[in-house]
Amino acid sequence: MSQRKVAGPEQTKALGGLQEVDRLVEVARDEERRGELAEALGHFTQAMKGLPDTPSTRRADIVRWMGTVRREMGDTSAAESLYHESLRIAEGAGYLAGEAHAVNCLAIVTQRKGDVDRAATLYRRAARLAGLAGEHRLSGMVEQNLGVLANIRGDLDGAFVRYRAALAAFEIAGDKEGMSWVLNNIGMLKTDMHEFDEAHRSLDQGLEIATEQGDLRMQGLFHLNLAEAYIAERRFDEAEEPCERALEIASRRGDSLRRADALRFLAVLARERSDYAGARRYLEDALWLAREGEDTLLVAEILKEKGTTWKLEGSQSEALASWEEAAGLFRSLDATLDAAAVEEQLASLSARAPAAADRALGGRA
Repeated sequence: MSQRKVAGPEQTKALGGLQEVDRLVEVARDEERRGELAEALGHFTQAMKGLPDTPSTRRADIVRWMGTVRREMGDTSAAESLYHESLRIAEGAGYLAGEAHAVNCLAIVTQRKGDVDRAATLYRRAARLAGLAGEHRLSGMVEQNLGVLANIRGDLDGAFVRYRAALAAFEIAGDKEGMSWVLNNIGMLKTDMHEFDEAHRSLDQGLEIATEQGDLRMQGLFHLNLAEAYIAERRFDEAEEPCERALEIASRRGDSLRRADALRFLAVLARERSDYAGARRYLEDALWLAREGEDTLLVAEILKEKGTTWKLEGSQSEALASWEEAAGLFRSLDATLDAAAVEEQLASLSARAPAAADRALGGRA
């Protein structure tokens, strides 16, 4: 008859310490979902103190989750450093799934900072690692992230194929959170394609899931993208409520980049009411937040709106400067459709400028 082994005092203490770490992590993850980012970061930091200073799966995950909180707060460089640390820990622990997650997160911040070619390379690396680790959920996440890159580059059909593949993977897994992510991206894509009924269907379905899940971050994104769909349809009065709601959620969460996005849309609404001064104030605040958060695409989008606002006010030189910078950033991101749209505006503005100068000279003669 075998004897049961009884844990010694040191083992019992260690087990109790890890249980407390897991409890703190669970609290932090719940806080993150509710949008309490500062509180989540505090509990993750507290959990780290209960871990031995050696590579482990727990340490790799917690450091990565801390990076994601920092990313959501708009602190992109801090997030990138934490993702690199998480990758190093995962490699040291032989934690293949952790490596895959860290590389995917590094791809996200690399994309945000404007290096889309390197981001694509990192996504492909993450996909390979996820496959080796049997991480089917992460494979779906990477698939939709590659869809986002395709969307930015103007390959709308390619983006939709990847989104549908990711959505199918999440549906099979019964992963409602993952489904909400993809529905958000499909809604944005359908807005770009001017298929507004489909856009609203996806966004409304995703918002329902995010509300059921208590996921405040995704609720904010859905409100933001509903506002964008209404603006694209020129239904400006209907855009105001989801835009204000998105701003309120972003402010409550301390999410500076989503605040910048909401301010950009509020600027468009102000401009449509001929409140150019108000529009410029919103855009200046949004631009500062986007630059601080190192979000290249968002900076370009705000500059595009600045150019339009200056043009409507009759300030052609300011419009030209904003659009030229926006076009350069869109080109650096390989955002072909956005770059082409801004370059068309630039060509139109440049064509009118000499004619205006000729008229001025004629008047003086």
